[in-house]
Amino acid sequence: MGWPIGVATILATTVVANVIVMQIANNDPSFAVEPDYYRKAVHFDSTMAQERENISLGWGIETRIDSIGDGRHTRVAVRLRDASSYPLPGARVAVMARFNARANDTLTALLTEEAPGKYVTTLPIAHPGQWEVRVDATHGSQRFSASSRVNAVRAAVALGSAR
Repeated sequence: MGWPIGVATILATTVVANVIVMQIANNDPSFAVEPDYYRKAVHFDSTMAQERENISLGWGIETRIDSIGDGRHTRVAVRLRDASSYPLPGARVAVMARFNARANDTLTALLTEEAPGKYVTTLPIAHPGQWEVRVDATHGSQRFSASSRVNAVRAAVALGSAR
């Protein structure tokens, strides 16, 4: 007579365990799912068209993350160059950055032009290590996108100042 209660208890325990595991998996900052992956898959032809556009433009980027100081105001710089390797001024440049070990946490910013072809912003980068930086640049009607891996390091502490 007690077996129906035993079966119900086992099923309830399984459901509770699955909910707990799902909560842990969804709250893990080191686990990431590509946002809008289904939409990107459906629009794969436009992604490939953008890749062809990137190649035909011949633009290039150089991405740099300055040394991490306070972890709240780390400078990110992008140099944008045209097909002849000249600086490309007057573009609208946006970045999305994520620390590889915490790929679910993304940082985004619109950069400002500091010098011709050099665009900068500050992001709250606190973790040293490898970062993925995705750059999206628009100049007139032309659009360029690229992704790069950049290493971020902690600022050196002057001798005698650390106690």
